[in-house]
Amino acid sequence: MMRGSRFEALDAWRGICAVIVVVFHFVAMMPSSLEGSMFIRNGFLFVDFFFLLSGFVLCHSYRSSISSVGDLRRFAIRRFGRVWPVHAVVLGVFVAVVAVVDRLPHPAVLSLTPSGGAYSLDALIPSVLLLNAMGLTPQGTVWNGPAWSIGAEFYVYLLFAVLLVAASRRLLATCLALSISALTLGYLFAPALMNATWDYGFIRCIASFFGGVVAYHVHETVRERSLMRATLWEAGAAALVVAFVIHAGNGADDVSALSLAAPLVFGAAVVTFAGEQGALSLLLKARPFRALGRYSFSIYMIHMPLLVILCYGLWAEGYGTKEFGIAGARPWMGSVDLILVDFVLAVIVIAAASHRFIEVPARGAFNRIADGEFILRRPAREQLAFD
Repeated sequence: MMRGSRFEALDAWRGICAVIVVVFHFVAMMPSSLEGSMFIRNGFLFVDFFFLLSGFVLCHSYRSSISSVGDLRRFAIRRFGRVWPVHAVVLGVFVAVVAVVDRLPHPAVLSLTPSGGAYSLDALIPSVLLLNAMGLTPQGTVWNGPAWSIGAEFYVYLLFAVLLVAASRRLLATCLALSISALTLGYLFAPALMNATWDYGFIRCIASFFGGVVAYHVHETVRERSLMRATLWEAGAAALVVAFVIHAGNGADDVSALSLAAPLVFGAAVVTFAGEQGALSLLLKARPFRALGRYSFSIYMIHMPLLVILCYGLWAEGYGTKEFGIAGARPWMGSVDLILVDFVLAVIVIAAASHRFIEVPARGAFNRIADGEFILRRPAREQLAFD
């Protein structure tokens, strides 16, 4: 695959992973028939798939493009424009919603507090500055919980760019050493291992992101395969991912040391599907999967506030949820799993609007700033979903 081309099958993987994370959080907060599924209960691991994909694709896009401090500055502005605008808009809207709910009857956990609560004002500054994976906020101070990962990822982006400037000739060895060192630190110090978030999330991101850089170097050595052979490899890689996730723990609160193999397992899957030579890759290039890939970042960023709002609405109507329990709750009518389907579809639709009206314009504006063009113009069409 030529440099500058698009990994459409990997785009699709990113969208699929985003939906799995949505289902994981839904099942954690709402009653569902899926709560017995170990694949869904360990769905938090697909965040590491995101990290690894980012390392893989950014190595593909920028390895030969960053060689000076000026290049690093432009890269940092571009990446900030990639992750921060959606985060800032979602956080701002969610703060406003919680402030309104705080003046209405609400569960205690949903209270707006100066400090110490799940939605405390003192946690806003670290979140706005993308410092929400550095152990600077108390455990349980969440706001938009999944946003810890983009905070971790942004600063790993900067570390990656520094390596390109300072150690480009030793990039593979350096990234391999960083990934192994981060996994070691996670094993020794992170209580939740590969479910580290607000505390050791930065270390977790280093392990998987730089594992992705290593995976890209492996990808460059892989030879072309026939359709039949490539399809068998892709089927095997998908089966390996499913088996690994199922056996990597007993949910987010009981993570196994096997979870530390995430960079290796997901790296193997990414290398396999990056070739786009098998039947599964052809399927993933279908229009619906490509759309999921485009909307994946917004899906990931907006789903948790929407899920909290859904749980609050149900609480206000007298229904009990895992997130907001209620004594003497009304019995559920119909299947909660239908609510899950409707919720996922709603998230995708809203994410499509977020992508169109927030992500794309903001990315274009920040890219022009990075290039020294400060006059806002209509953004150009994207070249790479991950760029």
